[in-house]
Amino acid sequence: MEAQIWKVRAVKSYPQAQNHLLIGKVLEHTATFVRLRSRTFHFGRMVNSRKDIRVGPLAERIIPWGRIEVVNVLPEDFDYARAELQVDQDGDLVLHHGTHDCPIAGLGAQSDDGH
Repeated sequence: MEAQIWKVRAVKSYPQAQNHLLIGKVLEHTATFVRLRSRTFHFGRMVNSRKDIRVGPLAERIIPWGRIEVVNVLPEDFDYARAELQVDQDGDLVLHHGTHDCPIAGLGAQSDDGH
């Protein structure tokens, strides 16, 4: 069995905190933390285009369970490392690769191409 691919929403404990998603392969999880080989996605409350999301590099990260709000298990063959941010048919921002879409954020009134 391959390692699981997770989308993790982590909380930050300061007022100017943004949404913080990590998407990647689970390397280890214990009673206190999760270790991922992942990409990060940071964005505020309002997302109007891909430019409003900062994407971090592929790296190993350790997240304490106390900071994790939600975990979504993604398909094992989802290539999170090569997936690209795209606007889907519903106008939402997704991480897309092959036949898989991983929701990232709903867009505001304006679409990604300015219309």
